[in-house]
Amino acid sequence: MGVTYSAPKLPEGYRLDLCSDPDAPALRRPDGTVVARFGARGMTYEAVEQEALEDLLRTSQKPRGGKTPSDRKTP
Repeated sequence: MGVTYSAPKLPEGYRLDLCSDPDAPALRRPDGTVVARFGARGMTYEAVEQEALEDLLRTSQKPRGGKTPSDRKTP
């Protein structure tokens, strides 16, 4: 039997760009910014999925207005 491969399971809007640089595929956010680059030989779908999920968590935890919790002043 042959081995079947499926695309990595990425959060909505994230994509794996294999065309812009075939030697270093890029994981991109929905707005097109690069989250991470991977070595083509050592890239695994698990690593791509993990990077996407970690980026999604980081960006979803960022407060609106771009300030971090440490930037806020306490009364």
